[in-house]
Amino acid sequence: MSEVLPIKNLEGLFCPRTLAVIGASSNPDKIGYQIFYNLIEGGFEGKLFPINPKADEILGKKAYPSVLDVPGDIDLAVVAIPFGMVKPTLEECVKKGIKNVAIITSGFAEVGKKKEEQELKDLADANGISLVGPNTLGVVYTPAKMNASFGPKDVLKGNIAFISQSGALAISLMGWTMMERIGLASLVSLGNKCDVDEKDLIEYFNEDKNVQVIVIYMEGIKDGLRFMKTKIKKPVVVLKVGRSARGAKAAASHTGSLSGSDKIYDAVFKQLGIMRADSFSEAFAWSRALSLPEPKGDDVLIITNGGGIGVAATDECERFGIPLLDDPQWLEERFRKTMPDFGSTKNPVDITGQAHGNKYREAAAVALNEDRIKSVVILYCETAVTDPMEIAQAIEAEYSQSGRKKPLVVSMVGGERSRSALHFLDEKGVPSFSSVNEAISALHSVYAWRSIRQVPRNQVEQPQAPDDVVQFIQKLKAEGRDALLEHEARQVMERCGVPTPKWGFAQNLEEALKKAEGLYPLAMKITSPDILHKTDVGGVVVNIRDAQELKMKYEAMMRTVAEKKPNAKVLGVNLIQMVKGIECIIGMSRDPQFGPVVMFGLGGVFVEALKDVTFRVVPFSKGEAERMLGEIRAKKILQGFRGMQAHKESIIQTLMAIQKLAPYVKEIDVNPLLTCDEGSFAVDARILI
Repeated sequence: MSEVLPIKNLEGLFCPRTLAVIGASSNPDKIGYQIFYNLIEGGFEGKLFPINPKADEILGKKAYPSVLDVPGDIDLAVVAIPFGMVKPTLEECVKKGIKNVAIITSGFAEVGKKKEEQELKDLADANGISLVGPNTLGVVYTPAKMNASFGPKDVLKGNIAFISQSGALAISLMGWTMMERIGLASLVSLGNKCDVDEKDLIEYFNEDKNVQVIVIYMEGIKDGLRFMKTKIKKPVVVLKVGRSARGAKAAASHTGSLSGSDKIYDAVFKQLGIMRADSFSEAFAWSRALSLPEPKGDDVLIITNGGGIGVAATDECERFGIPLLDDPQWLEERFRKTMPDFGSTKNPVDITGQAHGNKYREAAAVALNEDRIKSVVILYCETAVTDPMEIAQAIEAEYSQSGRKKPLVVSMVGGERSRSALHFLDEKGVPSFSSVNEAISALHSVYAWRSIRQVPRNQVEQPQAPDDVVQFIQKLKAEGRDALLEHEARQVMERCGVPTPKWGFAQNLEEALKKAEGLYPLAMKITSPDILHKTDVGGVVVNIRDAQELKMKYEAMMRTVAEKKPNAKVLGVNLIQMVKGIECIIGMSRDPQFGPVVMFGLGGVFVEALKDVTFRVVPFSKGEAERMLGEIRAKKILQGFRGMQAHKESIIQTLMAIQKLAPYVKEIDVNPLLTCDEGSFAVDARILI
């Protein structure tokens, strides 16, 4: 059975009845002052206890020397004191029975003091404490009117939970969300993630009725295997920085050299059902749209007052794969009455530049109430004769009257008047944007989440390799071997279920002639533990068509190898039946955070030039293997290339089979895997123990 990790009880972190600020201060220059001030000014309705041995009262509240002096229980302690006092203070929290602690103080693992941070983690674990930080901005939860942070005091209430690994960035984003009128349910600065991490927060917010969407700013994951067990129930949008591959050691295989941390994170997010944004504006555009109802179909309608932005929106819909409703006669019947004679009822429906709020409302009423239309995009170009606010109010009124049953996004392009209208719509829960591409991207996220929800994501058990394969690999490891020879790798692949062409291993010419029967035309490759690059020493010959040619090529190969590698120990030759097909590559490598990962892509020149590959973390399901085939940019080649078509079932079979070796080997390269109508064949394989 898969390990089931408990979900942390974070109720006291977000909805504390009693809250102590350890290090609260009357000095406005101190962080302890800002946190306590934000709590009071924000209207926190629970009991507040400032903790400071040098003060009797802080901001009108009685101060206490220690949490141990506070009468009654404390649900949450926020710690903003010098580094050296943190551990003794946490020990006092343990004695007081406090179960939720946020440590603002910095100077721990981020500056190399890992031992001191681990001591805090050990204390928390031993006493059932949920610990946020250290090195954190704090925690905000607007439904409880709790701003236990040293960020801006005013945070608009909304339904987005924002989790940030960076405190400074979180402060900036708090200000930005206020400027853009984007409401938050919560903001959590994770800091060093000593204890509470993204998994804990996602799974808590899964059950929080005040949160509809989770947005995460992520720099990295501390425990990849733990993160892979995260349950995703609500839309999660991640902005993961650091897209360039980190400095990895040179890998001996294509798989290792092509992995790079960012591609693995992409795989992790796809596997878990997390959406990855490229920028903050995109992440929050998506998060606002993801609060909308799920679309009940694909037919999208665009309403516009200008042909130019209508065309731009159409282009963006095509780019994102969003299908527009296309029925000219039906659209003419429904929308002609909403516009002048010179308006256009084609989709985009152009109600012309003179359309005021009443005409926008008429068109919106048709679009929002006709069941055949599944999602609506409304565009507005600011003109001298129309009022953006009037139009925004008309759109919002009709959306509310229709019952908000389908997705609606708005783009208003113009100056300050349009910006004010956008803010009005955002505050009313209508996702609105100053650019067409942002609006369509936001709508696309709604369809993307619908697709994600349709994919079953049950925990998958690690596939098991046959016992004889495990014993063979363990035997080679005990002998000090670090790689399998080609024929050994081929045997292991076959036993695990990887399809291979007909082949044979021969130790001499006589044996080669016997084993070659029924294999022609064939390729012959030298087998030696001392020869890594066979072609460099004349150790590969292809298209051998009969026994006479095999004898001649065998003898010539042995002479050439002896000349170029006189000290090499030659064990024999591999004979492989020649097959044709589209070249693919499948491999496995080990990521330092997430463990074994499997790669798929096009092989040959494609893998070298384009690096067009995709990954999954082991173990993964057959459905995930199938999705890998549709993720590469050159997927159309698999559907038909030079008269050949990929045999998808056998490629999926290979992806599933490779996983069986994950616990026992370091790297695998199946390159090429040739695939055609008849099947797929692992022509060459390399395995590092």
